[in-house]
Amino acid sequence: MLALGFAVAACGSPTAPGASGTASGSPASASASAATITPAGTASASASTPSPVPVTTRSATPTIGPPAPGQTIVVTQADSGSTVRMRTGDSLEVRLDSNYDPPAAQGDDVLRRTSSTGGYPTGRPVDAVFKANAAGDADVSSTTDYSCLHSTPRCGLPQRLWSVHVIVSSS
Repeated sequence: MLALGFAVAACGSPTAPGASGTASGSPASASASAATITPAGTASASASTPSPVPVTTRSATPTIGPPAPGQTIVVTQADSGSTVRMRTGDSLEVRLDSNYDPPAAQGDDVLRRTSSTGGYPTGRPVDAVFKANAAGDADVSSTTDYSCLHSTPRCGLPQRLWSVHVIVSSS
């Protein structure tokens, strides 16, 4: 029976997202340690002590990237709270639902928004691209927005904050 428990633990290890360089916020490790998601679709994690019972935990702030030089990293709503690692010259594409405002970057010297379409009030999904111009840190964020928040009386819908922390290294 003990051998069966170890077989389940070995087979139950989740894998990271595919090789496209996108991240979906999926668990990337079968241990309590944090994992790094890489564009090649592999995950690395370190386990302290083997356990006969598989335990899957999600890192509170997964790290995404960096891709090959000059590549694009795509982040979505599921990546909120993540840390993204990029190199100068890389691009960050943000894809969010239509009820989000177009995202902005705090740290324009590090990241510069090169395009943005959709978002509130257009009714189309957000698709924004940021270019990594210099080494440093920046935060990209957006909030949900609804028409009833702009009327009198205002509705009581809660707004949701979406953000990722970006670390850019020189290429």
